[in-house]
Amino acid sequence: MVQNDPNAGVSVPAARDGHDRPIFEAVLKTHRSIGRRGMIVAIGIMLGGQAIVTSLMYELGAFPVMGFNGAEMVLAIWLYTMNMRAARASEVIRLSESSLVITRTDPRGRSVSSEYPPYWLSVQLEERPGTLPILVIVGRGVRHVIGADLGEAERRDLAEALRRAFARLRDPRFDNPQTRDVAPEPEPERPDPA
Repeated sequence: MVQNDPNAGVSVPAARDGHDRPIFEAVLKTHRSIGRRGMIVAIGIMLGGQAIVTSLMYELGAFPVMGFNGAEMVLAIWLYTMNMRAARASEVIRLSESSLVITRTDPRGRSVSSEYPPYWLSVQLEERPGTLPILVIVGRGVRHVIGADLGEAERRDLAEALRRAFARLRDPRFDNPQTRDVAPEPEPERPDPA
């Protein structure tokens, strides 16, 4: 089975035995400081405050303000909803012995995967003055930006973790019990023939 991504320009055969051992996997999601329940509470508080202001404006006869308050609440609820919808986006980076698969899922749930052979890939953190560094996977004909939603510290941490994972892939440590240095067992004491 060969999986192709038209943007990747590379096709990688899937593992022959179906057991492609993962070396590294990271799920990247944008941090949201408020959850769904918190959003409902915040909107409830805003609606309560707006109801008080709107009733005061009604009593004062400032009817245009009531319309603006209503429009402001509709806008606030729409912005909160769009923020929560954007939280559904994610990026999964999976490095195995035969491939590096980067899967991006947008807020609507559509996924796009790119698959690359890992042997010629490396991780670069492109520094630009005045902006966040850009985390890029580069290789032969490959340039793939990852972690675009992360902050600077998270990008640096991810870059270091990916570098270590690529190093483990290229320099595996095999554990062969037959080649281990095993100390000889001490001989049992023999009784004195005297």
